[in-house]
Amino acid sequence: MEREIRVKGRTVLYRIVPGKWAVVVKEDNVMIDNYHHGYPHIQPDRETIKINDVCGVVEIVVRHIERYGKVKLDKLREELCR
Repeated sequence: MEREIRVKGRTVLYRIVPGKWAVVVKEDNVMIDNYHHGYPHIQPDRETIKINDVCGVVEIVVRHIERYGKVKLDKLREELCR
């Protein structure tokens, strides 16, 4: 299943397949996923995040973009790692 959300000029895509998921913010070149390595992490450095629920990640990303108008990677990392 693949979905797309538009928020503040940004495109948030997320895809769910059995046991795996990915969230991408196209315009900011950010990907958060649990593919390949088996744990939830944020690209490009594969820093582990604490949330392994795609719906929770999407909600945090959307609220982040609503607040800042774009992805501020350091702040998003803080939000996902709390």
